[in-house]
Amino acid sequence: MASKVYFIKASIDNGERVISEKTLRLFKAGGFASCFKKNDFTALKVHVGEDGNNTYIKAPCLKGLADELLALKTKPFVTDTTTLYFGQRHNAIDHSILAAKHGFSFEVLGIPFIPPDGLYGTTETAVKINGQINEEVFIAHDIAKCQSMLSVAHVTGHPATCVGGTLKTLGMGCASKKGKMKQHSALKISIGDDCTLCGQCYEYCPADAITLDDVKAHIDQDKCISCAECMSACRFGAIKCDWGRECETLQKSLAEHALGTLKGKQKKAAFFNFLLSITKDCDCFDNADMPKIVDDIGILASTDPVAVDKAAVDLVETNAGKKLAELVKNENLDTRYQLEHAERLGLGTTDYELVEVDY
Repeated sequence: MASKVYFIKASIDNGERVISEKTLRLFKAGGFASCFKKNDFTALKVHVGEDGNNTYIKAPCLKGLADELLALKTKPFVTDTTTLYFGQRHNAIDHSILAAKHGFSFEVLGIPFIPPDGLYGTTETAVKINGQINEEVFIAHDIAKCQSMLSVAHVTGHPATCVGGTLKTLGMGCASKKGKMKQHSALKISIGDDCTLCGQCYEYCPADAITLDDVKAHIDQDKCISCAECMSACRFGAIKCDWGRECETLQKSLAEHALGTLKGKQKKAAFFNFLLSITKDCDCFDNADMPKIVDDIGILASTDPVAVDKAAVDLVETNAGKKLAELVKNENLDTRYQLEHAERLGLGTTDYELVEVDY
């Protein structure tokens, strides 16, 4: 049976207030209020944008959604997990400062920003899923424990997953650092020459895989379990990964983490895809004014995370007249891996009915 995906035309040129109103119009047209109950701890999952990036979805565009969650008497909080890579979102303190700088604050949205995975990104819940790749996945603790979720994804291209949409927001964006590393488990972690020999990675390594010499720390690859504890502990960005990995396995693992994120939240989540400022690379890149790969299209919303991503891919490709892999300049990539695996997992369906909503 086809899932309904609600669509409203929109452009960045509409301005933040109108975008917020259109987003709320979608929320009401889709009847998403039924997903949220009084006193729910409700995660409004966003990407606050990397420091220096200015093509992320701006906080005032989400004011209508935040107000609606408050009107429904939930206990909403805006949230985003820390990153594996060393940057402004690597720990909860710097991440919260950046979120406030970008407007994801109580002053702008009327709800607090709360990092869901603790100071270091290691506060997590292991969720059993019995997937093809993962028996269990590691999800940010506060996302796993909250009762409902309103996911906001900025649809972009991505150098490893081809597309970044709802499934990536749920799978990568809601995982703890360990969960993120499991999705990149084929990668080998290494320690660069900028190591300060502080010894934190040595102390935190649960596999006794790190040694210290007179110059820097070293990782024994035979002992390393890719748990990401050393990356979490390092405060100097000295621990690196080779981010190139086989596309299919990464996307399937991403879908399995999305399944873990939504476990226990069946019929308790709604998913929005913003097809605005669609760039080749995701909002984790710190470049300003990244060029669009297609003109602004609009906003999609559904209770089906697979359908809303399939609709997003179809609209981007139709409007661009090109496949996403061609738009991100890597024709070896394919969005079908995450979509089809998520469908097999029971997360949703690629069969959808597009319902256009007037404003």
